[in-house]
Amino acid sequence: MQHSNPLEPIRAQITALDQQLLQLLAQRRELSLQVAQTKADAISPVRDPDRESALLGRLVQQGRALGLDGQYVSRLFHAIIEDSVLRQQAWFQERINPEQPESVKVAYLGAKGSYSHIAAYHYFERRDRQLIEMGLSSFDEIIAAVEDGQADYGILPVENTSSGAINEVFDLLQSTNLSLVGETTETIAHCLLLPDGGQSDQVRTVFAHPQVHAQCSGYLASKDWDQQYCASSAEAMARASQQPNAAAIGSARGGSFYGLNAVEQGLANQDRNESRFIVVARKPVTVPLQVPAKTTLLMATSQQAGALVEALLVLKQHGLTMTKLASRPIHGNPWEEMFYLDIAANQDAEPMRQALRQLTKITRFIKVLGCYPSDTILPTELSAEQLADDPRVNPAPSDQQQAPLYSRQHKHADSQIRIGSSQFGHGSLQVIAHCNQAVAQAERLIKEQGGHLLLSEHPEASQSLPVAQRINQVSQLPQLGTHVQLLVVAAAQMHNQTLLHALGSQARPVLLTQGYGTSIQQWLAAAEQILQAGNQQVMLLAERHQEGVDLHQIAKLRQLTHLPIVIEPGRAEDDAHTQAQLAQAAQAMGVSGVLIQLGEQQFSERDYGEFMKALYAE
Repeated sequence: MQHSNPLEPIRAQITALDQQLLQLLAQRRELSLQVAQTKADAISPVRDPDRESALLGRLVQQGRALGLDGQYVSRLFHAIIEDSVLRQQAWFQERINPEQPESVKVAYLGAKGSYSHIAAYHYFERRDRQLIEMGLSSFDEIIAAVEDGQADYGILPVENTSSGAINEVFDLLQSTNLSLVGETTETIAHCLLLPDGGQSDQVRTVFAHPQVHAQCSGYLASKDWDQQYCASSAEAMARASQQPNAAAIGSARGGSFYGLNAVEQGLANQDRNESRFIVVARKPVTVPLQVPAKTTLLMATSQQAGALVEALLVLKQHGLTMTKLASRPIHGNPWEEMFYLDIAANQDAEPMRQALRQLTKITRFIKVLGCYPSDTILPTELSAEQLADDPRVNPAPSDQQQAPLYSRQHKHADSQIRIGSSQFGHGSLQVIAHCNQAVAQAERLIKEQGGHLLLSEHPEASQSLPVAQRINQVSQLPQLGTHVQLLVVAAAQMHNQTLLHALGSQARPVLLTQGYGTSIQQWLAAAEQILQAGNQQVMLLAERHQEGVDLHQIAKLRQLTHLPIVIEPGRAEDDAHTQAQLAQAAQAMGVSGVLIQLGEQQFSERDYGEFMKALYAE
């Protein structure tokens, strides 16, 4: 006698409910397109933040009445709202650019299953286009295929939240006549991929694209594997499927094309690992005013002091928000830099038109690389009142939530911190020179060329300058000499709770370095621990990584906190004049100090002198 499985009827009900949910989501999507069609002749934007907030707040409350967690409801409906917004934007875009074929040939890096392939598929699926795939082996080939008419579009990765900018792509944009016509952001979920029956303890070789190696460097550092670099993730997966005791790092979806299974997930250095891709074509597109747009500029300023700041102030005067600033060397012109700017504005909007006219008067070269719909759909923000009943948001039973000590709500005016004769947070830019060796030589250089503090691993070597010292453990604190006037928390110690609490008992100012791959919120939370423990003299240090200074992040920080901000301007390969320009731009945004690396691989005496001269030139 056979006994029926008691789970079967339950599973059958779940399957039926899932089918109903899919049908309802499809109906909702159709209704959202009808909403777009009613706005066809209006200039009102696709998104209505007030209505979205009210809708989401009501859904959260209704969900709680049904026993559903508020965070779960808000995450679920953000995904639904994001899909609706992107579909509406695509409809408006198709309407104003009607001559679009049903099928398009798209050039991308690698073969089927690569991250670029998946990004291309998602981008054109949302626009109801049939994708004719054209996988190529290099970025140069993608550009050439579109320029020659072999492909209608090319899709290129430009930056990743873990490994930074993909400089090769930025360099190619200097010389092409193609236009940027779109963007898309893909969540990159790196997995360890093995053939059927494979186990991670059998792996001897791992294949991955160089960017993937960089994004998973923390995971790979713990493995004694032969790390092989591939031109694409697709190539990595193909090689792993053919070689014994080999694995690839890539997406689970991509691995399925090659008979590989994901045996480990979440390998990236940071939880949120996303890549932004741009779409290029031979002809530009027109973006309707109902759709949020980005305009990307390529710009070269004059070699005069303050030229970059002057250009950025033009954007500020016209109320334009810059979301990205990156610099790259100009090919054939040693020591000269070209700047890439992403601006959250439509090229045809009057403020952007006026700004471009003004920029042509004060720059040596300026070119609009493209104006295209912005695919960045930020989550709808709920008010404190809407979230007030959610215990995960307000765990404390107090009637009034206290503002964090780092926040503008706690202290609106910028904090000012004095170290020796230097004043951080007072408007002027303070220079910290970092030197591991030849401290006496560095001290002499600072006195001759200007500067304010010396950061050294051997602080006792300097007695006449205010000295900063990196702190990695609590045991260092009792050994500090009286001449050490600034404590610098290394990035790796940003989550060291014991050390942060001990620094809160110090009377010396603290410079807190942002850990690589950590968010602004995590950074400020670490600062809050020091402030809560008593030490109110906290500054924030944004170290450079792949791209140099991120002015968009600085702008966010300035809105969130009153704490002084210190940066490392530029990249290691940037010349002194470029770094001075970036430092001036950061100062115009409210940065209090810059950290300069002295040494054979960084700034020489001559470089430092040129930097100081350019920084303070009138």
